[in-house]
Order: sequence, then structure tokens, then C-alpha cells
Amino acid sequence: MAVLIETEFQGVTAQQYDAVDQRAGTRSGRPVEGLICHTAMVTGAGLRVVDVWESPEAFQAYFTQRLEPLLKEQDFPDPSAPPSVSEVHYHYNRG
Repeated sequence: MAVLIETEFQGVTAQQYDAVDQRAGTRSGRPVEGLICHTAMVTGAGLRVVDVWESPEAFQAYFTQRLEPLLKEQDFPDPSAPPSVSEVHYHYNRG
């Protein structure tokens, strides 16, 4: 079951996001297993990330094994609230 995961980080800048994404994310040169779609937006409050994952387990594995250690290393703040997780009925990706 695919899931939509939305996460917000207060006070995070585009530069901070770019530094993490280049080491662990979609621009790292390493595949992000289970990730279907990724979008990051800088808002007035910080950073909002919206992803579609193949499953909650795929997200959790990526987060705990690859992303979380790097976020701690880069002094990223904790998310403003726990990530919002919604079951996806249908998704489409052009390409």
C-alpha cells in the first residue's frame, strides 16, 4: 500500500535541505529504495516535505538507516509534529 507522508521542519532553510539531500536523498547518487515521489518546499515557517512511498515500512527503513543519522549530524531540528501518513488510493507519475 502506497502512502503519502508529509513532514514540516521549523526554521530549516533551502541550503540546509540541499546539504542533507545531496548526501542522503534524491541527489545523493544512491537510489532511495521505495520512494515513488519527493517534493520539498521552503515556506515562511521553514521546510515542508511531501513524499509518496511504496509502503510505510519503506519510509521507516530509509528514515532510520539513512536519513535520521544525517539529520542529527547536521543539527536539523526535529519535525514540528510527527509526520502525517495517509494511505494513497491512486497516484500517477509522468515519466
